[in-house]
Amino acid sequence: MKSPSAISRFLNHATWSTRQLCRVLREHALATFHDHWRASPHQRPRVDLLVDLTSLEKSGKFSELAGWMHTYHGVRGVHLVILYVCCGALRLPWAFQIWRGKGTPSPAQLALKLLRTVPQQLLVGTRRPRLHADGGFESGAFIQGVLAQGLDIVIGVRCTRRLSDGRQVRDLMVRDNLVQPKGLSQTMCVSWVWLYRNKELEQRFVMSNLDLGGV
Repeated sequence: MKSPSAISRFLNHATWSTRQLCRVLREHALATFHDHWRASPHQRPRVDLLVDLTSLEKSGKFSELAGWMHTYHGVRGVHLVILYVCCGALRLPWAFQIWRGKGTPSPAQLALKLLRTVPQQLLVGTRRPRLHADGGFESGAFIQGVLAQGLDIVIGVRCTRRLSDGRQVRDLMVRDNLVQPKGLSQTMCVSWVWLYRNKELEQRFVMSNLDLGGV
């Protein structure tokens, strides 16, 4: 197999159309998805959509990337908002957008744009699709935009996120709380998990429009 750096150099110097490359990869992903569905005709796995911001850190000068090089959360480089289509064990890259810096559409706005590229045939079925995202996408406009597209959402949330009653998310004492975050008309279920980071426990919060239970 080729190393990541060798593949990167190959992609950098190829003269093909990026748009055409994306179209071919998307067709392949769609065919792979349907093959996976046909293998489970009686109990089809639920479709999960995953949005992620991936930062490709760069050091030095890159004249050809001048419009794409920005600093975001302390990382200088190219920042990609990527949408994956997941079904069972499948995790297929579907589409991406490049964040072009301050004053341009935010990563959350780009993510909503990416969601509109998902074919309707992937979103129909008896099991309603879910979108998963981390706390970088927790804005009220993003959550409302996802729900408006007929999707459920499971999303990370800051511990300082305000609730309509004036409390913060970190003030909740019991998992599986049904609360109304400030700026949202939707009641959300909030839970959390303890993670070890740098040998210390860190509390991470998550919320959903579904009452999935505290665990």
